[in-house]
Amino acid sequence: MFTNTITDSDLFLEMSLSAQALYFHLGLHADDEGFVSSPKRIVRATGCNEDDLKLLIAKGFVICFDSGIIVITHWNLHNSIRKDRKKDTFFKTEKALLSLNSGVYSEIDNHLSTICQPTVNHLSAQDKISKDNISKDNINNMSTSVDGRNAFDYQSVVNSFNSICVSLPTIQKLTDKRRKRIKNAKTILGKTSFEELFQIVENSDFLTGRNGIWNGCGFDWIFNPNNLTKIIEGNYNNKQKTTVNTQRNYGGNFWDE
Repeated sequence: MFTNTITDSDLFLEMSLSAQALYFHLGLHADDEGFVSSPKRIVRATGCNEDDLKLLIAKGFVICFDSGIIVITHWNLHNSIRKDRKKDTFFKTEKALLSLNSGVYSEIDNHLSTICQPTVNHLSAQDKISKDNISKDNINNMSTSVDGRNAFDYQSVVNSFNSICVSLPTIQKLTDKRRKRIKNAKTILGKTSFEELFQIVENSDFLTGRNGIWNGCGFDWIFNPNNLTKIIEGNYNNKQKTTVNTQRNYGGNFWDE
């Protein structure tokens, strides 16, 4: 099964048809927990190429391990298997390196496999990604970024945003300003997790721009303290009847920065 929350997203549809097709084939060959033992064999069998696989990794749709095994990032959003029918994955070592939040896999230590790091080789014009986006320096920026004083993993928050808020632009760089806002957000959120916050955002027609009022918010807008408070208070949740003129339904001025 595949949920159109993922497969209808702009991030997914912007890829070439071959990369999209490869994603579906990987899903069809995955075990009950979303792991695929031989992704390169599937690449060859489907007539795709390794650049398609690298693109899926770069966009966050699959996670690759040093062993060559991959897992479908949003597998548990696509599929819900009854416990009495579910067969545990054989790849327990790889599974131990993952956390599962709101149905989305992420790497606990945010370590990208050197085997599967995306590089720019022969991507088609449709899927051309600039070297700045998937260069080694950028991969390093996406790797472990931990505050040594409290061992808080800021990059995991960015990864969760990119995985859950698929309707919004992805974050490529974790800046000091963003670290500071994430840290401040922990106090405002209280018992609400970052994954729950991002799910609220993704479910909101207003925040994602699906209702046509504006183009939608972004990571920095969400973490503005005023906006963050309004989000967790439900000011931007979908309502039965909303119009452009009922701005108060969205908590007042939504252009805060």
